[in-house]
This record gives sequence, C-alpha cells and structure tokens, in this order.
Amino acid sequence: MLKTLKCGQRAYCRIQKSLIQRRTFLSEAYRCEEAWKDRFKFPLLRNVKPENLFIDLDHKQSTTGKISAIDIDIFANTVKEQFQIEELLTLVHNLRLTAETSNTLESTHHAVIRYLLDIDCTEDLINVLHDRLNYGIFPDYLCYNILMDTYIKRKDYATAAKIAVLPMLQEDSGNPITNALCVYCCHKHLESPEKWQKPEVPVDDSKEEIKVRVSYLRNPYFDDHFDLTDPRDLVGKTLAFYGKFMNNTLGRTCQLRGLILYKKYDDISKLIEQWLKEVKDNVVYEEVLDLIKKDNESLSEEQVTDEFKNVMSQVEKLRAVNLCKDSLIEALENEVKSAVDKQSEIDISEQLQKYIHWGEVREIVLQDQLKEIERQKSIENLTVLKKALEDEEKLITFFENEEKIELEIEKIEKREQDEMDRVLKMHKAEKKLKKLEKEEEYIPPTIAKQKLNF
Repeated sequence: MLKTLKCGQRAYCRIQKSLIQRRTFLSEAYRCEEAWKDRFKFPLLRNVKPENLFIDLDHKQSTTGKISAIDIDIFANTVKEQFQIEELLTLVHNLRLTAETSNTLESTHHAVIRYLLDIDCTEDLINVLHDRLNYGIFPDYLCYNILMDTYIKRKDYATAAKIAVLPMLQEDSGNPITNALCVYCCHKHLESPEKWQKPEVPVDDSKEEIKVRVSYLRNPYFDDHFDLTDPRDLVGKTLAFYGKFMNNTLGRTCQLRGLILYKKYDDISKLIEQWLKEVKDNVVYEEVLDLIKKDNESLSEEQVTDEFKNVMSQVEKLRAVNLCKDSLIEALENEVKSAVDKQSEIDISEQLQKYIHWGEVREIVLQDQLKEIERQKSIENLTVLKKALEDEEKLITFFENEEKIELEIEKIEKREQDEMDRVLKMHKAEKKLKKLEKEEEYIPPTIAKQKLNF
C-alpha cells in the first residue's frame, strides 16, 4: 500500500512538473481557436476548394496579368494542407508586385500567419515576416502575442526574438502584452545569442562581367532602422525602444543593456549622467551589470573602441549607487503577467469582433468585384455592338458615300506611295527589298519518306 502511494506521488510530481514546464503566459482562450475556425460558417469560404481556386487564379494571372486581393484573401483563409504552402506564398508574392496590393484585406495577413504557424513552418514564417518588401505581411497584436508565446513555450528564444524585433521596426508600442513579451523574448534570447547569427553577405562568384547602363549612381545609404541585419543591433534597439516607455527601474535596465548592444554609446553616456543626477533609488537592476559584461565578452579588438571603454567605465560607476537587487527575470515575468491580466480580455473581445467584421467585409468586397466584372462585360458588349452597327451603316450608305470612300482610298494609296519613295531613296534600298522578296517566296524542300531499316 505504501509503495503504491509513493508511486502515485512520483507520478503526480511528474505531471505537475510537466504542466509547469508547458505553462505559458497566454491562456488557450487568448488564441481564439474556435472563433477562428468559425470562419467556415460563412458560405463563401465553406464552399471553396483551395486546390481548384489556385488553378483558376494562376490561369487568370497568366492569361490576363491581373490578380485580385479578395481572391488571395479567400485562398489564404481556406488553405489548410502543408503541401499548399508554396502556392500560397506564390500568390501573396504576386499580389505584392501589383498595384492591387494596396487593397490587401486585414484578414489576409492574419490568415497567412496562422496557417504557417498551424503547419509548423517556422523557417518560412520568419522569412515571410522579415521580407516585408516581397510579401507585405504585417501581423496584428494577437498574432504577435500568439507567435511569441508559442516559441517561448518551445524554448525557442531565438525565433521568439526574431518576432519581437518586428513591432520595434514598425515603432509600434500600442499593446501592453506585445511590449512586455518583446522585452522578455529579447532578454531570454541573450542567454544563448549564438542561435541567431548575422546573415552572410552573398558573394558573386561569377566571372562574367556584366555592364549595365544607369542614368546615375546612388550613394550608399544606411537608414539605421530597416537596414539593420545584425541580431545584436536589432535586439538592442528593441530593448531600448520599449525600455523608454516603461519609465521605471526595469525600463532603465532595458535601455542600458539595449543601447550598449546597439552601440549607441553617446546616448547611454547621457542617460547614465541623467540617472545619477535625478534617480536616487533602484537606478537599474544590479544583475544587468554582469549581463552587460557577458554580452560583450566576444567582441573583437576592433569593436572595443575608446568610446566603448568610456561607456563601460561609466557603467561601473553605477555599482556605487543604490541598485535594485531583485531578480531581473522575475521582474520581466511579472511585467508580462501584469500586462496579460490587464489586457487579455480586451484583446480577446476585440479579436472576436474582428472575425465577424472581416467576414462581412469579405462579402461586401466580393459583391463589389462581381458588379465591376458585370460592368466591364456590359461595356465590352456595347463596344462590339457599336462596331457592328457602324459596319452595317457603312454597307447601307455605301453608294451615298462612294465618292468620299474613293477619296479616302486615294489618300491611303498616296501615303503608301510616299513612304515607298522615301524608302527607295535610302542607301542600297532596292537590293535589300529584292532580298526580302526572295525570302518571302522561299519554299522549303519536301522531305521524301525514307524506309527505315531496323
């Protein structure tokens, strides 16, 4: 009996430990899974077969060169299978290359992201989100939060950080949960920063020299924002960006660590001087000073400049003032939990309303498109009818306008003769014309059937 109880206790501890490890900041209700699946209650989506729709859209684009934002939205909201990922990304990319991209529906962004997340295509998801120029997919707050929460649960902090830098690039600080999760993901990523490497610069190995005529040369330009590719810079700028909105010990800590990573040494020097004058207690978390040392251990000799040394000496001065000795990671977790408690119900309520609104908008846009198609067909039919009536009128009034028609024919013949005279005056024109006549009269030789011996 005692042995059974002990086994039961061990099993209970394992289950409890497993639940603790799998626990995330966001609840299952926050994901709005059921409401998201309810989009198929709309007849427009329920009756669509994405495999057939892709064939129709691909054929339409190849023949007419046109693509519609509403068609892409319907496809994105109905696609489910993993093998259709290339089809979806191709359509989204093609839409981005046209003027119709300005009409992309909000639900399209949401649908593409949730589809890639559901089929667990992390690499494609990150490529699409970071390649805004070619795909133009921008997450909403719910998507940002779900994505970061998902990868936090998987302990894939590098991927979570890659998502966390996106709201910073859009300079978006409108959602408290997103703000807190971005800071948390960046700090967790810095525990193992080697998992997110700077992309290598492509090297052109081709020996062929290609000369391109250009009207003028552009001077090299670096905007220090969208052009950032180094993970240190991106993560550092994200920490600094959200840290300045907090206006507390945690915010100052994020700014301190972030600006040093981002190599904005002048800015951090001014901030440290300001903090030493204005802030008396809990200037920053004491723990961050050791973390900053760890962040910069792998810097090369070229990166350790005089500016950097001066900043690090100023950072050391902070040890002499009153610092917060609490756990930094606990403070970050509490920041996220506090934001979730205040904002989660609001986000869920707004998202449920959005799903209904998106369905209504989709129906309206589709009806408008169908009306426009009917209008264009009517215009084409009227044009054909008008041409037929004009031809019939010419036949009926031929004898009345015979003299006018003959005059028109004479004018055309005169223009043709003048053009021929102009051509004949050119150098060696007659010789070239005779050569062209021979080429027109060329008759290919007949090929006699030969008996094949096997």
